[in-house]
Amino acid sequence: MQLTEYHKEIVAYYTGTENAYKDHWDLNNSLAIHFGYWDEKVRSFPQSLLRMNEVMMEAAAIKRTDKVLDAGCGVGGSSIYLAVNLGCRVTGITLSEKQVVQANSYANQKGVENLVDFRSVDFCFTEFPDASFDVVWGCESICYADDKEAFIKEAFRILKPGGRLVVADGWVTEFANNNDPGIREWLNGWKVNYLESPERFRSFMQGAGFTQVKYRDISKYVGHSSRRLNRFYYLAKIYFAWKRLSFSNRGTDIQKKNIRAYKYQYIGMKKGLWQYGLIVGQKP
Repeated sequence: MQLTEYHKEIVAYYTGTENAYKDHWDLNNSLAIHFGYWDEKVRSFPQSLLRMNEVMMEAAAIKRTDKVLDAGCGVGGSSIYLAVNLGCRVTGITLSEKQVVQANSYANQKGVENLVDFRSVDFCFTEFPDASFDVVWGCESICYADDKEAFIKEAFRILKPGGRLVVADGWVTEFANNNDPGIREWLNGWKVNYLESPERFRSFMQGAGFTQVKYRDISKYVGHSSRRLNRFYYLAKIYFAWKRLSFSNRGTDIQKKNIRAYKYQYIGMKKGLWQYGLIVGQKP
């Protein structure tokens, strides 16, 4: 796959911040990099990550016989979760060849290598045949699409009749909020080009042909993780200050911007500039 410059920036971001996510997300065990979902069933951050999988799985009514595309699968956490807990077949796609290797390794460790298939593919232009999947799943990955409407059209094409698109992600409450200086600090730090608003995303889904489109603001269930990231920002500042004083590795530009983004995502949510939402739609 030929990567664009924007795609290369995304791949470099995840490569450059891998150690941070291993520390803050326990990546080697959680296999996830997202906000999680905190409700009465959750007592810890690792549990919140698994709970988000459950919430998305229930929202899309995924069953064992379904074939799922995990669009922007990262190191394969959601794909492996679905394979382990439902026994369904999942294809996970990511821009990063390194993540493909990691995801395959984790699938082998979990004993579901026969149910999952990981590939390096752009989810806006997949080249899968029409009507290939029962579900297209995007957990905090569709924000990286070059063009979110293009992704929606591609998802509609590759879904079977009756297939569902389910997306959990951040959304600006007004599209113009993408230009807010704090939001830009956050998005630039995480190499996200822009966020959609729920209204625009819903209209794109309906325009592509999706029906029964339902959006739910679930910000209250991710607020704990937003605050958690803000605390990590201040701890990281102390850590980087110590590294400067000790004349050790001072951290890369990618790492520093990633940490700054921790603070600005929290400020933006407090100001109501963005929210976290779950959207589902069906192909007739």
